[in-house]
Amino acid sequence: MKAKRWLVLALLMIFVGAGIAGFVQTSFGYVRLVDVTLETDTGTFTGYLMIPQNATAATPAPAIVTSHGYLNNREMQDLNYVELSRRGFVVFAMDAYSHGDSSVSVSDRGSEISRSTGGMTDAVEYLSTLDFVDPARIGVTGHSMGGGYADKTAKYYSQLAAEGKGENKVAAALIVGNVPSGLQEFSPYDCEVGIIAGRFDEFFIVTVKGTMITILDNPIAKGLLSLQSGTEVTETIVEGKRYENASTGHGIRMWAPWQTHPWNHFSKTACAHAIEFFTDALGAPRPISETDQIWQIKELCNCIALCGFFLLLVPLAECLMSLPFFSELKAKTEPKLLASVNKKTYTVTNLVSTILAGILIIPLVAVGFLFLVNPFWPQDTTGGIGLWTLFCGLISLLFLRIGGFHPIKEAKESGLAIDSRKLCKSILLALAVTCIAFSTVFVTDWLFKTDFRIWTFAIRAFNPAKIWVAVKYLPFFLVYYVINSLAVTRNRFKTWSEGKQIFMSCLWNTLGILLFVFLQYIPLAINGMTFFGAIMSGPLASAGALFPLLMFPVVPILWIAAAIALKMYKKTGNVWIAGLINAMVVTMLTVANTSFSYPY
Repeated sequence: MKAKRWLVLALLMIFVGAGIAGFVQTSFGYVRLVDVTLETDTGTFTGYLMIPQNATAATPAPAIVTSHGYLNNREMQDLNYVELSRRGFVVFAMDAYSHGDSSVSVSDRGSEISRSTGGMTDAVEYLSTLDFVDPARIGVTGHSMGGGYADKTAKYYSQLAAEGKGENKVAAALIVGNVPSGLQEFSPYDCEVGIIAGRFDEFFIVTVKGTMITILDNPIAKGLLSLQSGTEVTETIVEGKRYENASTGHGIRMWAPWQTHPWNHFSKTACAHAIEFFTDALGAPRPISETDQIWQIKELCNCIALCGFFLLLVPLAECLMSLPFFSELKAKTEPKLLASVNKKTYTVTNLVSTILAGILIIPLVAVGFLFLVNPFWPQDTTGGIGLWTLFCGLISLLFLRIGGFHPIKEAKESGLAIDSRKLCKSILLALAVTCIAFSTVFVTDWLFKTDFRIWTFAIRAFNPAKIWVAVKYLPFFLVYYVINSLAVTRNRFKTWSEGKQIFMSCLWNTLGILLFVFLQYIPLAINGMTFFGAIMSGPLASAGALFPLLMFPVVPILWIAAAIALKMYKKTGNVWIAGLINAMVVTMLTVANTSFSYPY
């Protein structure tokens, strides 16, 4: 049976990809990975502890805490924790509070510094108690929000020691994709400081005066270096040069790679700067050239597993439909695909609906962020994305109707009509497919401690309590994916091949988003400014920088959803099964990968 062969291939991609990724992640057995859960005064705090063979009680090793950015998880720092642990550093890759598997920090629990650093100070305290860690050589680093955590942590310990209230436990801090603004309140820090500021960083563009292309001549950047070094820096900053403070013996270095904000955590260049900084500041027990990097192999294998996950869905559903209970859901003959007749109507309705979808991203996601974050819908951005998704579905239905579709007259031939028994079985089938597919995520997490990912697009194991959260967001996504399943089955002309129909469906699904993203980034090539960075200010400017980034993983999701919808329609003759599977999978992966504002 063809479905079984595809099923076997998908499973091979998942387990071989995840297995190799896990092998590379541990530097081929040189590093031991421990999944750590700490119960602190602030809540439950989790992370990966990477212990290289050289780190023993007899030979304590330097240690580094890594932190991801907003809406991300510990795995987003894999380039740093793989490369630094490979060089003999003990690494704690943290899930900040309200992210990943860590709990939401409650305002009346724990210390203020623990909450404001996302738990990074808790990680430093934990590392300082381990006998295989040299407590005099602990560093911190993070990207974006995590860079802010690293800055606050360095400031906290420096100020603590200066005021005689405690010991400075941070010897080096590397701030990536953020500004060490704490230096303006307390300086110099009692540690080495490093800054990585991408010249095309979307957030810096809206916060730093002047274009980021000239960041090495920027007075704000020079001012920060002056505060840490104790000497006024007036000349152009030399990238990578150490500006030492004669009084403290500590220095500050800055790099400005030609990259955007999210590229910082997918960049060989940024990773090389991190390796160089911590090797010089803390001493690498196992020196390896900063250009010798293997994390890309892990990412490639994670991506193979990710592709295997989505490849699994259709053949898995087909195999389940061979069981007697689900057999009636399978089409007896291949259903007829409805074809468009008027090319002008087809083009105009699709073009207008997809452009509207792009235009509505900022207002609808913003409305969701402002009004759909509460104890019932506890996540920061899922409500906004869900609201936008819901409206995109309704817009698609409206333009289907304008294009001549009659939902009542054509209910049967379009696959929309379904009796209650088949609908219940369709729901059960979609649940079974979703549960079995995500079980592979949990099995590979248990076996190899790896997720399925490429850059910002990831599927990871999650706390089972998030399932109920996903159920509450599911209606937003369900409306869209059922309507989208209907739309893509009609997206063709009689002369089109299946491949062309899939391609055009994927294109119409994502064209508005692609135009929205291109609008943001095309000006970078002209004047070094993003579109929204040039026209917005204040909170709107930050939103204008964030919202295009939220759309990055949506593009592959909608391409995949279109392909699944067409494939499943040909197997079943109805639009419900694909819509249900797509909605359940997308809702769960969205809920598992973002931040919470309220406990769940």
